[in-house]
This record gives sequence, C-alpha cells and structure tokens, in this order.
Amino acid sequence: MMSGALAVIGFTWIASPACTELEMQMMDWLAKMLHLPQHFLFSSGGKGGGVIQGTASEATFVALLGARSKTLAQNDNNKQLLTKLVAYASDQSHSSVERAGLLGAVQMKLLPSDESLSLRGDVLREQIKKDRANGLIPFFVVATLGTTNTCAFDNLVEVGTVCEEENLWLHIDAAFAGSAFICPEFRHHLNGVEYASSFNMNPHKWLLINFDCSTLWIKNTEYIVDAFNVNPVYLRHDNQGQIPDYR
Repeated sequence: MMSGALAVIGFTWIASPACTELEMQMMDWLAKMLHLPQHFLFSSGGKGGGVIQGTASEATFVALLGARSKTLAQNDNNKQLLTKLVAYASDQSHSSVERAGLLGAVQMKLLPSDESLSLRGDVLREQIKKDRANGLIPFFVVATLGTTNTCAFDNLVEVGTVCEEENLWLHIDAAFAGSAFICPEFRHHLNGVEYASSFNMNPHKWLLINFDCSTLWIKNTEYIVDAFNVNPVYLRHDNQGQIPDYR
C-alpha cells in the first residue's frame, strides 16, 4: 500500500528508508504471527530475514538459485558440477517447482508420495543414496505444505531430518495453506520448519492482501544477496551492508 499510494521507488534503502524498513518490520511481524524460527527474523540480529516476492513460483526459483550458487561455490570446476546437481520434490508439488528446475538448469526429481499424498523421509533418503552412488550431487529439496491439487502435506519432520543429515537446502512451499498456521489449532502442520533454509507463503491468498504479495524468508540471506549482487555506481550508498537493499 505504501509503495502504491506514495509512488515510492524502494529498490535501495537510500531511495526510501521508510519503505525498506517497513518491509523489514512487516516481514518480522508476519513471521512472529506464524511462529517461525528466530533465525528468519531481522530482529534476531543474525543473517536471516524476509522479502516480498511476486509469486510462490518466483520464491521457489530464487531459493533454488541461492542453493545452487551455495553448492557451486563450495566446489571447484563449477561448469562440470552444474550437470550433476539434482533437486527433489513430491510428485504432488506445484508445476512451478518443476519449472524452477528447468529454469535453473538442474535435474528436478519428483518423488512418489504415500497413500496420504505426502512425501516421506525414507523415500527421499533412498533416492539421495542412489543418486550419490551414481555420481550426482543432491543439493535442494522442496517440501509442500498444502498442495494445490488436494491440500496435502509432506512429512516435514522426516524430510527436514534427512536434509539436515545430508546437508541439503530445504525450501518450504506453503503458498496455499501457510496463512492457516497463524491459527494455533493448525500450527502443528508447521512442525519441522526449524530444518528449513527458506520458507514461503502467500498473503494474497487467505489474508485479503492484493496480488502480488508472496512472502519469502531466508535463513542466511548472504546466499541470495552475494550470489546475484551487481553493484553499479548509481546504486551505491554509504550505508551498504548495514541494512537490506531489496533491489
């Protein structure tokens, strides 16, 4: 509302300090309403924080690119490794998850769900084991909380445990059902969120917010900011690095 009504150009902090800082505050307010882990909050003093994206499709793609950049930076011979990267999601996940793999030029494997249409940890663990044996590099997992097809929930605790064991980036796509976690009686569906490197939900679905407002939290924003930072002179200012520049 602020950027629309006041014609704010909020691409850097110095262009509109109020716009940037209100977005930071709002993202922290919403994270607290959802009872997200402290590491997703700007106010925690760590490296985490939130940003408004256009859609959940965009959020998944940004998270995948951040995870890809992190993995490539940890290894030599990046060009050769790119062909070996593999990501995972449930066969019930949104089509945008598969599309993120296509756009990110990595393999995206859609794993079979159980009788409740839920991705389970043992299925993920077994596929990771097979892929590592075949010389592939697992790096990214999307867990869906509230699928578009049936509002099914992946087993977040099991999937998150595997991601922690295997050192994989876990992205949670809660675009459809995420708003419900504000209600205490539905918050248990979010158990296991502490394993996530990124979390996304859509206020423009259930919270009466105008499209487009898709909120994304990152555990360590450096993996996104540093990976894609281009810093021309016309965007620089004296307070860089002290506060987010959403760009």
